[in-house]
Formats: sequence, structure tokens, C-alpha cells
Amino acid sequence: RAHMMAAKRKNEEGYEDSERPKENKKKTSAVGGDFARFIAEQQHGEDKREEGPKEERRRKEEEGEITNAKVIQSSDDLQPTPYSQLARLDEGMNRCFRANRKRSRDAQTLLKRARKLKEVKFFNRLIRDFGNEKQLGFAEEAFRILEKESDGIEPNAYSYTNLLNACVRVGELTRAREVFDKMERRCEDKPNEVTCTVLVKGLCEEGLIDEALELVKDMVRGNMNRPRANVRTFSTVLRNCVRYRDVGSAEATFSLMRECFDVLPDAACYEYLSKTYASRLDVEKAEKTLDELELQQDENGKFLNIPASALASLAGVAATVGKIDLAKRAIKKCRERAEEEQRNAEQLNNGNKRDRNIQKPGDESTTPSKSVSNFFKARATDALREISEIEAFLSKDNDMIRIEAKERAEAFSIDETDDIVFVHKQKETVETAENFWARTFKRKGKGLIKAKLEVCSGHGDWITSRCAKEQDSTQWFGLEMRENRVVLTWIKSLRLGVRNLTMLCGMAHECMQKKIPNEALDEIYVNFPDPPDWNGSANCLVDAAFLVESHRTLKVGAMLILVTDDPGYAMRMCRELSIVPHLFKPTAIDGKPFENTLPADYGFSYFNALWTNGNLNDR
Repeated sequence: RAHMMAAKRKNEEGYEDSERPKENKKKTSAVGGDFARFIAEQQHGEDKREEGPKEERRRKEEEGEITNAKVIQSSDDLQPTPYSQLARLDEGMNRCFRANRKRSRDAQTLLKRARKLKEVKFFNRLIRDFGNEKQLGFAEEAFRILEKESDGIEPNAYSYTNLLNACVRVGELTRAREVFDKMERRCEDKPNEVTCTVLVKGLCEEGLIDEALELVKDMVRGNMNRPRANVRTFSTVLRNCVRYRDVGSAEATFSLMRECFDVLPDAACYEYLSKTYASRLDVEKAEKTLDELELQQDENGKFLNIPASALASLAGVAATVGKIDLAKRAIKKCRERAEEEQRNAEQLNNGNKRDRNIQKPGDESTTPSKSVSNFFKARATDALREISEIEAFLSKDNDMIRIEAKERAEAFSIDETDDIVFVHKQKETVETAENFWARTFKRKGKGLIKAKLEVCSGHGDWITSRCAKEQDSTQWFGLEMRENRVVLTWIKSLRLGVRNLTMLCGMAHECMQKKIPNEALDEIYVNFPDPPDWNGSANCLVDAAFLVESHRTLKVGAMLILVTDDPGYAMRMCRELSIVPHLFKPTAIDGKPFENTLPADYGFSYFNALWTNGNLNDR
């Protein structure tokens, strides 16, 4: 089940127009507002049934007691609804809550054991496992105990590298830099190729590709006694070049790789380079890169295969810019590869089942997990779905859609389009939000009477389908921080022939502040956002600041809809909503802060497809 939190925007006094009181009295609210009161009343009813005579007398003596929540006078004093109360409302949330508590208890037990054993290998394994589980706090605590409380042993290269990885996995680049610097100052073992590759990953994911390339150059050329780069070092940079459509850095990375005679580019490296070209609509170089891939051999002399996802990307861009023959060739190859990848995923999954059945006690050998095989299967399925959409575009009877798509795509490859605004690249505010809004609607036409926003538009399947359904009435805005996804979504809109979509590239808060005026939106959707990397992370989309910004941009009575398949994030969203009852009112009929199902006509999502391929129902 996906959790959907739908809330109606209130006016500045904290009321909907229909519920405005006749007298202007100060609003009194229970902790967490409407749905927290519902939770507290449920809990109160359970406690009342379980209490004895003494407890009941004491309860009745409490003045004005109607719920277990503290009655307060100001929204500034609101406390978020406890996770324990939210867990009572949903089986999935309850499992997540209990699992998190168990993980915490287990971590504490392991830390106590580490203190007694005082073995550096055990500490290193703990730091590694905590990092892989994105439990940065426990990873740092294990390192602190090893460094400060364990006489006779000291952190080694593995200790520092594992802690560095823990920081990078949760997006804490500042901490990662501190760990790397400390390792260079204090550790007898200097950073190895794994250590440096992890730091390269952290830099690239923050968009600091130039800085990452300087480190890679040092690794390639032996500067500052850096270790030798390996293929994972290069593929890490190339993967992020796709995200930022950075052709120059991608080509520079390949040039550096060719300086290393002992490093052979793998299929992923060629795929990332081709996708980077495709994101700039350079189909000739994208095709040439994949052709070169087919001629390469791995270290065992086996020829490399082009991934189906790379062929689907090439086919989509080629079809859009009018390279029909190239698109058809890519489609044919893509279908063959995708079907082969699906078969391989099935075999991998069946092999995992056999290996688990015959695995002996104490055998720590690992095979690819079921989730990995499901991912490969989903990726192949997505490639097949995408080429089906491309074939439908090529077979349309209306040639004008293809001609218009080609003209708009060619204009974008020469310059930029008004349909995409790279907000994160605008150093200064070039125009007010009001002017941007007026200019957009003037360009799109006066017939569009509604404005809607999807935050985290991802691969663009959901928003482009909604644009097609509402192209005569609604101007849609898609907000996404990854440049390649922004362009991919826009290209899909060209193939559908819709003109009522404007894409905003950048961080949500910044884009909304700079581009959306007050009370302008009829609906805001947040579909399957990435959950916070760890509990202590400040990098969380749906927080108090986002809700305030959503309230500012929505019309009174308009809807904010949040959808997630992560029960932990669903609880966090509910907690954030619980402290702003003066801004939003939940709309679930049963009084809960969320609903467990999506409407049947809600729309397709790439993440729903991933879930369906796993043959799972509860989420």
C-alpha cells in the first residue's frame, strides 16, 4: 500500500472559508491539530478501558480532560505527534516503528560487545554495517569508541574508509571531508583507491564534478602519492555527468581513463557517456558511443552488451529530433536486449532461491539479492514500456505532432527553451515570481484557468500523462533537481504533443520561492520523494519550511497531496503536518492523517512499476 496524505489549505487565520467562526476568537488546538486529536482520543479510549478505579478517579479529577494530548493556546507551542501514536494507525507503519526500535537496540548491544572485545576488525565491521544501513550516528559512535576508549588499538585504513562511506551514503559531504582529512593527518595507512573513490562519489553527488576530477587526475598521474584509479572511480564520475548533463566532464573522464592502460571501460561507462550525449540531444555521438561499446571486450575476452536502458534513451531522443531510421534501429536492439535482460533476471532470481536452500550454516558467502534481480527486471521492463511509447509516437497519423516535436527539440539543442527553467543556475533573480507567472500564462494562452505543481517529477511519466488529460484547462509545472530527468520529462511531453508543461530545475524551496507567486496554485503533488537518508538528516523535502512555502503558493481551499511507499517517511510527513494545523486540514474521511490506497485513476509511476515487479502488496 502507498500512503497518501491529502490536506486542504487553510486561510491566514487557520480556517477554511466555510468554517470561519462568527466571532473572532483565538483558536485553541490539541497537540498536532485535527488528526493528532483523533489519535489521542483513540489512545485515550484504550487507556480508559484498561484503567482501574483509582486511575479512573484520577482521570476525572483532571480539569477539562478530553484527550491525552496537552491543550495549548498557540500553534507555535505545538509538538509533533509521537511516532508511537502514528504506529497504532497502520500495520506497515507499526512494523517500521518496531523494526527501527529493534535496530536501535541491536546497535546498542553490538556497541557494548565491541567495547569488551576491543578488536579493530570487529569495530571495522560494525562501522561498515552501520554505514550500509545508513545509521550514521551509530557508525560515528563506533569510530569514537575505537579512537578514544579502546587502549592498544587504533583506527586503520578500513576504519576511516568505512566511516567515510557512511557519511557519503547519507549525503554528509562536510563530515566526509573531515574524515578524509583526519585520515591523512593521523592514520599510518594513507587513503587507498577505495577511500578516494568514495570521496569522489560524495563530491560528484553534490555537483562538485570539477573538484572530483582534480582528485581523479591525481590518482591517474600519481600526484601527491595518490593510489591508482580503477574502473569504479571513473564510472562514479560518469554516472553523475549524466545527472548534470555535463558532456565536457564526461569526455575528460574518458580521456583520463585511456591514460590508465590497465583500466578497461565497462558497459556502464559507455552507457553513462551515451546518456550524457543524449541528454544534450546529440544523437550522433550517443549512437557512436554505443557502437564503440559493442566492439569492446572485458578482461575475460567476452564482448560487452549494450544495456537496454541506454538503447531506449537513444531511441527516445532520436525519434523526437526526427532521426527516424536511427530510432527504429535502436528500438529493435532495445527489444532484443530487454527480453534477454528479463530472462537473465529470472535466472538470477531462481539461482538465489537454490543457493539459499543449499547454503550451509556459518557460510557467509553471498549471492545477488532478490531485490537486485527485481531491479534488473524492472529496468528491462521499463525499457520495453518506453520503446512501446516511442513506437506509438512514430506511428501517429498526425504528422504535425512529430514535426512540432522536432522543431522544438532542435531549438532546445541550439539554445534553451522557455519550457525549461534551470533555476539552480540563476545566480541572481532575473525577474519576480509574479512576472514569470504572467509571462508563462501569456505565452501558453488564456484558456488555461488552473495551475498545478508536481514536486519530484522524476522520470516524468505521471506528470506528462496528466498534462495530456488536462491540456485544455491546466498549466502544469514539474519540479525536479536532476537536470537529465528534467530534459527527459520535457522530451516525453514533446512526443505527447502537449504544450501545457513548464519544468523547473533546482531545489524545491528555491524554485517555489523564485518562480511561484502567492496563492497561485490549485494543487501540489509530491509523488514518491526520496526518503531522508538517515534520521538525523536535515536534507528532507517535506519539512516545516516546505509546508509553509506550499501554504503560501496554494489558493485557499486548494489541495496538497503527498504520496510515499516508505512507511518511515509517511510517519515523518504526518509529524510535520501535525505541527501546522493552522495551515492545512487533512481530508481523509475516517479522521486519519493519511489514506492507505491510491485512486485507481491516479496515474502511472516508475516507482509503482518497481514495486509491482517485486510482487509485493504491502508498503
